[in-house]
Amino acid sequence: MFLDPTNQPMIDPLIWHTFPDEHDGILADEMWKCGNLTCILLKDPKCRNGEELVSIAYSMIVKREGQVILAVSLEREDLRALSYTLGVSLRELQEEYQTKGYFSQTYAFLYTDENRESLGLYDGDMDIQSLRIFFLETVCDTFDILSEPVQIKG
Repeated sequence: MFLDPTNQPMIDPLIWHTFPDEHDGILADEMWKCGNLTCILLKDPKCRNGEELVSIAYSMIVKREGQVILAVSLEREDLRALSYTLGVSLRELQEEYQTKGYFSQTYAFLYTDENRESLGLYDGDMDIQSLRIFFLETVCDTFDILSEPVQIKG
């Protein structure tokens, strides 16, 4: 999916129950310029609407002129919260998700004003360098930005 960075509408964060809170978990040393866009990496942000059905390990918020137009997140469903919300036993959910733990595997998602697109299972490393590359490449590929991202010094 290619999006136009100059015309991409802003996102109403309350339409997605798993949308990350752009003000929570900001990594001050991980702010980047990708073309005319500002990209901010978040660590363990809360969900914007207050529901905690997923655990967001990392997220990158993309802004144009101060408005959020895209987000990319690494998420795991919280099986305890789902169990409570859906009224299904935790053990049943663990069997369905093929895990003995309380969380599903980590998946990547891309958010726009109209879509929450699964990018599939994330099986990359969770060190900051690997995460930075994954997020910035995803943003640049989505907006077809060919220039190298430039770190914003704080």
